[in-house]
Amino acid sequence: MSFLRPTEPVYLLGPKSWLPERVVTNQDVLDWMGTRARPSWITHRTGVEQRRWVAEEQACSDVAAAAASRLLEDYRIDRERIAQLLLATVSGDYPTPPTSPLVLPKLGLDRVGVLDLSAACAGFTSAVHMGAALTAATGSDQLVIAADIRSKFLNREDLATTALFGDGGASCLVSRLPEQADFQFVASELAADPSMADIIAIRAGGSRLPHHQNPDPTKVFLKMEHGATLFMKGVDNMSNGATSLLRRLEMTVDDVDWFVPHQANLHLIRAVTDKLGADRAKVVETVQFTGNTSGASVGIALSHLKEHLPLRPGQSVLLISAGAGGASACALLRSL
Repeated sequence: MSFLRPTEPVYLLGPKSWLPERVVTNQDVLDWMGTRARPSWITHRTGVEQRRWVAEEQACSDVAAAAASRLLEDYRIDRERIAQLLLATVSGDYPTPPTSPLVLPKLGLDRVGVLDLSAACAGFTSAVHMGAALTAATGSDQLVIAADIRSKFLNREDLATTALFGDGGASCLVSRLPEQADFQFVASELAADPSMADIIAIRAGGSRLPHHQNPDPTKVFLKMEHGATLFMKGVDNMSNGATSLLRRLEMTVDDVDWFVPHQANLHLIRAVTDKLGADRAKVVETVQFTGNTSGASVGIALSHLKEHLPLRPGQSVLLISAGAGGASACALLRSL
């Protein structure tokens, strides 16, 4: 496990989130797939009532830039402050080059370090962990973005996957300066469960199976396998990660004011809540109207907490995430 607890204060401005304009209802999904299932089937199985999908011409760098632009504009952040851009995504514009350099001109940034992070559903929390570590080590500001597009990797013949996912992005600035900050970073921890390494995957397009060698067209789509195992592993990895971080900080679940879990699906969120013994009234849920936005989901949910729920200064906020590849990340923040 990778535990981080800076000795000097580190702060977060934001996050700000961005969702595509296109609203896709459960009936829209069923019409797109050409199936006769009822919209209530999707709601019952996943908790998702609608999600947002990008337009055909939009790519990951566009989503990332839209989320970051909202942050930079709303906080009037001087771009000269930014030393590095960290982009968490598993749906980059291309296999090569990385997507973070493509975001720079869209934001008017130059001579800024860039780094793509691939942590799937743990993307936003992992990027905050890395941003906090870099800020603590260098004193410089890190622009953190999590952005994912899942709608372009969905199989019309796979209702379980297609019904679940949405697109979106979130961004925050990690800094040593407290001015305008919304949260103080307290600590974080990363881990992984390799037994989940290939349960959620797009099989084609990498060096294991390049596109030109792929004989199976379905392997270009996102696929979730072993549903019961995936659910149980997800619950275990998220709850165990949260428990581990709280134990290191000599805290209990009762010391946490707000829980912001990865918005995998509503049943998984509530199973994690129950396993932790947390009060459901303290758990942020956005999956009903966003779907599962992969690595961006925790950032979007944290933005929702900050802007729409009764978050008060001094409250503790626990970010909890795990997903594809078995990657997991948890972080504790203190609201300002």
